Amino acid sequence: MWLSQVPVGIDQSGGVNINKGNIYISKTSPPIISSLYLEQFKRDFSSFLKLRSQELVNGGQMVLSFLGRKSSDPSKAEVCHLWGLVADALNSMVQEGVLEEEKVNTFNMPFYAASKEEVQQVIQSEGSFYIEQMQTLESNWDPFDDSDDDQAFDNVKSGHNVAKCIRAVLEPLLVGHFGQDAIVAQVFERYAHNVAMHLLKEKTKHIVFILALKTKDLNF
Repeated sequence: MWLSQVPVGIDQSGGVNINKGNIYISKTSPPIISSLYLEQFKRDFSSFLKLRSQELVNGGQMVLSFLGRKSSDPSKAEVCHLWGLVADALNSMVQEGVLEEEKVNTFNMPFYAASKEEVQQVIQSEGSFYIEQMQTLESNWDPFDDSDDDQAFDNVKSGHNVAKCIRAVLEPLLVGHFGQDAIVAQVFERYAHNVAMHLLKEKTKHIVFILALKTKDLNF
């Protein structure tokens, strides 16, 4: 799900920000944004499979687990909500003059939540592996919430739990891009609030793919 880089061309096109106000694919992103992300995913995942196949003997097996999406439309992926709430936190800081708008507009996630069909297509096209088994699981945003309820038991607490998890992932990226350690606490304080408000309306879940892959026997 992690890309080797933000797709080339996503930051600017002809000097114009083409994904303004977003840090990932969203409903307000132009169609080219989804296309650029998909092409980068195809390149990176193909390279990953090729390199892993070189490390395994013929008939060797590998299990992968990563975030994906259910919808065929990347802008409707469950994880879009997750990153969208981070973007909301950053944009609120722009409105208050804490962050520069241009710095936020040029911050994009090196990440792509592929669909099941996209994953299968890359595996088949690259040709080193075949899929023995593929399962789709759902996991609550809050890692401490193992309930199957449709509503969050404590949305405020869950908001803080989710913010702590995402901070562990995003903090180095935010500091590297904005160059300000001081803003991180503000970003995730706002983000925790945004998640809490979101969970009042909808208990969104992560979509997780589990794949069992086996290398093709090159002797046949």
